[in-house]
Amino acid sequence: MTLGNAIKTVRTASKLKQRDLAKRTGVTANYISLVEGDKREPSVALLKKVADSLEVPVSFFFLWQEYKGERTNSKRMEKIRDLLLGLEASYLFNKRTDAVSKRGRGK
Repeated sequence: MTLGNAIKTVRTASKLKQRDLAKRTGVTANYISLVEGDKREPSVALLKKVADSLEVPVSFFFLWQEYKGERTNSKRMEKIRDLLLGLEASYLFNKRTDAVSKRGRGK
C-alpha cells in the first residue's frame, strides 16, 4: 500500500470527503486527490495536518509501506506494527491527558 492509498483508506474510513479534509488542512481538494493518487508527495507538515485531522498518528500512514521496494518478512513487519501500535497508544494517551489537563486549568 502506498502513502497516498493509506491516506485515502483512513480518510474514507473516517467518512470524510476530499474537500472536507482539504478544508481542515488548508490545501485544495485537487491536491488531496493528487496525494492520494500518488501524483504528489506531501510535506511532513501536511502529513501532520492530515494525521491531526483524521485523529491518527502520522506513523499510521506508514504501517503498510514496502521497504526498499521489497516486501518485508512477516516477523519483521509484526515487530514494526507492534512498535507503531505502542506509539499510537502512547500518542492517544498523551493527547487525552493533555485535553484533561487543559480542562482542569480552565476551571
